[in-house]
Amino acid sequence: MRGLFKALAMLPFLAGAAVADGYPTKPVTMVVGFSAGGGMDTLARMAAEPAGAALGQQIAVENRPGAGGTIAPGYVANAAADGYTIWLGETAATIGPVVHGDVGYDAIDSFIPIAQLAVAPLALVAGKDVAATNIQEFVDLVKANPGEFFYASPGVATLQHLAVEALADAAGLELDVVHFKGGSPSMQALLSGEVSFAVVSLNAARSQSEGGNVTILGVTTVDPVPGFEEIGPVSDVIEGFDAAPRQFIMVPAGTPDAVVTTLRDAFRTAMEDQDLRDSLSARGLVPTYLDGPDLAAELPGVIETWSATAQAVLPN
Repeated sequence: MRGLFKALAMLPFLAGAAVADGYPTKPVTMVVGFSAGGGMDTLARMAAEPAGAALGQQIAVENRPGAGGTIAPGYVANAAADGYTIWLGETAATIGPVVHGDVGYDAIDSFIPIAQLAVAPLALVAGKDVAATNIQEFVDLVKANPGEFFYASPGVATLQHLAVEALADAAGLELDVVHFKGGSPSMQALLSGEVSFAVVSLNAARSQSEGGNVTILGVTTVDPVPGFEEIGPVSDVIEGFDAAPRQFIMVPAGTPDAVVTTLRDAFRTAMEDQDLRDSLSARGLVPTYLDGPDLAAELPGVIETWSATAQAVLPN
């Protein structure tokens, strides 16, 4: 009888141990490679709330900007593979090793994909004094004046930089680039007339277009962007052109399968939230959920394509 009472007395502790061994038992940290207030940070904070609710734990956003977005994935790749440190990544960071050399991670081998959340269409914009209002007029204008136009880039081998180079190569255009340190300085260069063109986020393009400061020539997606259907895609002129960065969740390689499954379920549930989807769309993002295995299948091709573009434009 004494043994029975002892066993019953231990039940609360055993139950507590079982719960403690489950995942998650504490907040999860989502690491973002860009500063607070930017597009990636906004996505992180918007997705963290419903995903955290699905997990039953808070997801805290931690910003680790720098080195073209490669500091964050390098940090996460070397974190404990226990599901408590996750990375909100984007396409440009997957080619970090090609652009920057040893960055402390390999985009394929160092991570397990959890889910793709969205794509972020970019917009090709022209200064208000440029005589072009759409992609075809842009192509015609630059072809008629080879080497006379400059465009702004937020940094070497950013997707914005590579997108313009890919477009110029496909259309046979001669354009010169001026690199800046970030999206805001590159937009300011366009507004001041220092350059004639830039590729920026769709949300930034819309804001400046509504103020009459720039003309949106096209979006870098194959299809029109929902809510922005009046803006033609570059693919209307350059068939198949697609340069919209993907945004996705990764965890360190070696994370247990059960934890991976739990995180995938949480982010799938989050992306089914219509309020979240509507909020993302209103900010110029396209909710485009892909489960981890589907993203894993597509990622090597994405990396190969952008790595080849980067290698073609980077100095030897």
